[in-house]
Amino acid sequence: MPARRPGGAFAHWLLAACVLLAAGAARSQTPAAADPPRIGQPSRDSVWVPTPERVIRRMLQMADVTEADLVVDLGSGDGRIPIYAARHFGARAVGVELEENLVRYSIARAQAEGVAERARFVRGDLFDYDLAGATVIALYIGPSVMRRLKPRLLALAPGTRVVSHFFDFGDWAPDETIRVEDRTAHLWVVPADVRGCWRVEAGADRFSLAIEQVYQKIDVRAERDGRRVPVLGARLRGAEIEFTVFDPQADPRSHRGRVEGERMRGTTEAADAPTWFAVRTPCADGAAR
Repeated sequence: MPARRPGGAFAHWLLAACVLLAAGAARSQTPAAADPPRIGQPSRDSVWVPTPERVIRRMLQMADVTEADLVVDLGSGDGRIPIYAARHFGARAVGVELEENLVRYSIARAQAEGVAERARFVRGDLFDYDLAGATVIALYIGPSVMRRLKPRLLALAPGTRVVSHFFDFGDWAPDETIRVEDRTAHLWVVPADVRGCWRVEAGADRFSLAIEQVYQKIDVRAERDGRRVPVLGARLRGAEIEFTVFDPQADPRSHRGRVEGERMRGTTEAADAPTWFAVRTPCADGAAR
């Protein structure tokens, strides 16, 4: 005898139950609904605590973020920094986060705020993520992780900006520090390597530089025809360098330029030598190396 097909009220009830079960399953797969983030949620090297929005805004302003930047947030939590960078600064942004529920939540937030094409999120170890192409690094991670990251960040392209909520790099002093809502944020600009000796030409003027460097701090000595020449106001910020040297007539001449590996080039204020360039050379014994 053939099985009896459900009909009438029972069939409608069965259909409704199936719809409800399907809807429940769909909701359970929605990233934002799956294990939502919890303040204090532990991870491998830290716990998740969100950065206030005003602090995020000032961090990104301090880093001069624009739509031309790629912001990478290492340990991105609920995704608020990449989303803010994409939504309010027009930047491309990537959040790197180890905890799966935080990644799913971040993806859902980016979609809800209409920036999913500019803010994306990956699950992974921040120590393994390829930082090639990043122009801004955002951080809110503990001191031990900061210490381990420091060599990688110093090896990035000169001029890369690094911003951190609260924590610093110890002996690598920040280029700038601000306070917002009783919170501290820091900025570093990855410095070019200018250590050693340089031969400089500016018009008819020729002189040499010997530069000692600790992170972005530089000590510059100059010589012309074997005689020491005073150097004032030497400063390095990323790949940008400036210093003032007295010319053969004992007039101060400022030099501003850019470091390009083994060369530097830039401009001066002198009408007879509006440009200058320098080449790194072997140092004599006792000179900077």
